[in-house]
Amino acid sequence: MRGLLVGLLVVAAACAGGDPGGGTSPGGFDPTTTTTAVPSTVEFVGGERPARLVIPPEWEPDGDPMPLVVLLHGYSASGELQDVYLGVSATGRDLGYLTLTPNGTPDTVGNLFWNATRARLPVDDAAYLSTLIDEVIAGYNADAARVYIVGHSNGGFMANKLACDLPDRIAGIAAIAGGIFGADNACVEPMRVLVIQGTDDDTVPYDGGVFLGSQILGADETADRWLEAGGCPAASVQEGPFDFDLLVEGDETTITKWTECQPGAAVELWRMEGSGHVPGFRLEFRRALMGRLLGAEGE
Repeated sequence: MRGLLVGLLVVAAACAGGDPGGGTSPGGFDPTTTTTAVPSTVEFVGGERPARLVIPPEWEPDGDPMPLVVLLHGYSASGELQDVYLGVSATGRDLGYLTLTPNGTPDTVGNLFWNATRARLPVDDAAYLSTLIDEVIAGYNADAARVYIVGHSNGGFMANKLACDLPDRIAGIAAIAGGIFGADNACVEPMRVLVIQGTDDDTVPYDGGVFLGSQILGADETADRWLEAGGCPAASVQEGPFDFDLLVEGDETTITKWTECQPGAAVELWRMEGSGHVPGFRLEFRRALMGRLLGAEGE
């Protein structure tokens, strides 16, 4: 989808200048400031299939282990482009985490993708990503108990797949416009999960259905799957609405959250009324996204 690439670049450019909405984000952070102007360091891991690792200035090889955030791009994008769009590594300078931005492999027309289904394809992305995580934990003092996945679209589906298949490796995920392939997938371990979806997404339907020839769970069903895995009660708390999308007039995002779950589990459903597949995320969204995912609200 070359349109997705163009959309990411246009939206990232629109958001790069700051947050016109101002104020403090629902994650508890002032979106108009950063804690440091010192640049991050970029290195590469992964050997023959290298992945970009962004190391914040506060990182110390012998200091306290830092959380690791793995950012998974959408179809036809790249790890670095996705990072420009969502600002994950930039936010990592403020919150103090390592950011890994790997790339999928080319499909038959040369677009990068993740094998997020149960299809028996030659590439095993789950094994590849697990190996990358191990390398960063061993070589860069990352905290094995605080590994988080952020994914958009194809990357969102891959985030759910990793959390379902490797729950002992993942502390939490944020899946943007990407649910779960197949109604029979078993997600049985408690997990910190943010499900984020626009109601006007014409690529990945909010309500699920048939996508790329396979059945997918919609946003509500995906949240329900994780609520069941986390042993969460039916009672929820609703927050908002918030103005997270520059491309939608007014406050479009309502957050429903369940927190009285089993240890390690919390589920949030971010319903973005009128938002499409590539929202124009404000800086405020970026801070709220990462602060909530890492459980760092208000720090």
